[in-house]
Amino acid sequence: MAVRSLRLSYLALAILLCAMAVALLHATTTDHQHRMAAAIVRQSAQTALHQVEARLGRELEVAVMAATSGARLPALTKDKPSKDAPVPLELLRRQGWLGVQVSGPDGLLWRVAHDEFALWAPDPEGEARAASLHQPMASSLRRARSGLGAHLLLHAPLPVEEGGGVVTIVVPAALVEQALRDQLHMPGLHHRVLDHAGQDIASRPPVQPGEAGEPAEGTLSPITLTGPLTGWRIVTTVVGSLTEWMPRPSLLTLVMGVALAAALVLVCVLAYQTRRGQAAQEMLTRALAEQEAERRLSDIAANLPGALYRIVRTPGGKLECPYMSDGLTTLMGEPSGTSPQAALQRGLAPETRARVEAALRHSADTLTPLLLEFDFTTADGRRLWLRSMASAHPGVDGSVIWDGVLLDSTVQREAEERATLLAREVDHRAKNIMAVVRSLLLLTPRNVPPAQFVANLDGRLCAMARAHDLLAGQGWAGAELESVVRRELATYEDAGGAPRLVWHGPAVRLTPGSVQPVEMILHELSTNAAKHGALSRTEGMVEVRWLAVAQGGLMLDWRESGGPEVQGEPGRQGFGFRLIHTLARHQLGGGATFLWSPTGLHCRIRLGAASIAAIETFSEPPLPADSPLEIPEPPARQAAMVM
Repeated sequence: MAVRSLRLSYLALAILLCAMAVALLHATTTDHQHRMAAAIVRQSAQTALHQVEARLGRELEVAVMAATSGARLPALTKDKPSKDAPVPLELLRRQGWLGVQVSGPDGLLWRVAHDEFALWAPDPEGEARAASLHQPMASSLRRARSGLGAHLLLHAPLPVEEGGGVVTIVVPAALVEQALRDQLHMPGLHHRVLDHAGQDIASRPPVQPGEAGEPAEGTLSPITLTGPLTGWRIVTTVVGSLTEWMPRPSLLTLVMGVALAAALVLVCVLAYQTRRGQAAQEMLTRALAEQEAERRLSDIAANLPGALYRIVRTPGGKLECPYMSDGLTTLMGEPSGTSPQAALQRGLAPETRARVEAALRHSADTLTPLLLEFDFTTADGRRLWLRSMASAHPGVDGSVIWDGVLLDSTVQREAEERATLLAREVDHRAKNIMAVVRSLLLLTPRNVPPAQFVANLDGRLCAMARAHDLLAGQGWAGAELESVVRRELATYEDAGGAPRLVWHGPAVRLTPGSVQPVEMILHELSTNAAKHGALSRTEGMVEVRWLAVAQGGLMLDWRESGGPEVQGEPGRQGFGFRLIHTLARHQLGGGATFLWSPTGLHCRIRLGAASIAAIETFSEPPLPADSPLEIPEPPARQAAMVM
């Protein structure tokens, strides 16, 4: 390891020395010199232009302060320009100005010149721009005239609270050149300040005589910048060759470079050693993190209703299962130590095994996730549904690896099957309801007034709707008989609290197919009682009892009392009578018996064993045998029973 570390240090040092050599060669090239010189020249030009504009800005600040002093206020309030001199001549001489004037919105207010014969041409465009933009403006260079040498006009807006207007100062061109000469510049640079028209306002020739003139061939192109205050331009040119103009490194610089190179070598060695330590620390941290992740994964797998697995398909096409958590063997009911792969092969049907292998081939060919649900037979004969979800990724040796989870989806699958059966049951019930409604429409007598026909049909449809609502509330799994009786007879209970309806019997659960017939039979009996029987009088009473019978099934007993006296069996069998017989015989698997006693109607309905889902058994007195269970078919005679 020590030899390897020494070799790596030598290699790092050699690379560093080569990089330094390349850098030194690059630093001596003309292109690098040009870039460095251009940056220096641009910085020098910016500094020179900034200092010139700063000097002119200070001059304008002095002029604004002088123009807004107390001496100017009376002049601005008069209708005509003031003839007094608000700005003293001493200020002009001290600042080196040739003149100053103030213009208001209505024109010139006053002007002061260092010489009474000095006149300058106005600059209305510059004054208007300064007033509208509210920022300083500068004119182009003006030649000598009327006692004035070459000069410039500088405009500055006055504060609005002072009355507004523009102050203008007339400065000689020599003031700009003096501001340029007062600066410290690098030797070999030539600065020229140009106005808007390109005229030379001022220039600073090189310090060394003999270097002035045009730039030598092969030097930098002139650098041109524009000032934000005045809008003037500065053109900076390099005079002479770059090798003469650029500074040369000193001996101290070379020594510092060597020391820096040595320091860099030392830093690289220390960085390499530090990196090795960090790499070892990262490996240790990663190993600890992997151990913690494996522990958490094992905890998750132990509490998972299924298993975590890894399946590998070798380049030869063989399937292997290097890892499978213990949850699968527990779920399958296999003894501990059983191979999960062998258990899966044993519990899969041939067609299911073919479907699983096809899904694995498709996932391996396309490298898409494996999503599969299949059935499995456990060792104890139970049928389970398993759902597999895994991601596929290629191995370095050309194999395909699946890492995924195998979950027990039996409960969900059974719920889906129940939902499917429920949908089929609902479809069957809907068709059955449509058939019953059609039968009611076809069989309901039409030799009655239309209002009565509609009322009879509406009552029977409402009874069917109540049965449908009760079945839907119970998930189409049947209904309690007491609930059916209560829902049908609740509308006839006395509001004053007198018991008119009494029902009792053991807890009985009807099958889904018998709820609607029982509801309709109770509707026919209660409707007849309300029109012609016990419920047509306030003192009438109806008692409903049911009890399991020895032959299997259920006996439902309907007794009326307190109603109009019954004169015997009616001579005509109405639609309600025929409907009760039909429902009891063909849909409930039983029959109906009617007894017309003087105290009231007594009807006994028998429900076959197939109509009862569950019944509570306990001892109760048997129902009195008023008449045989079955009666002959209704006679064909047309007599007078109202139902």
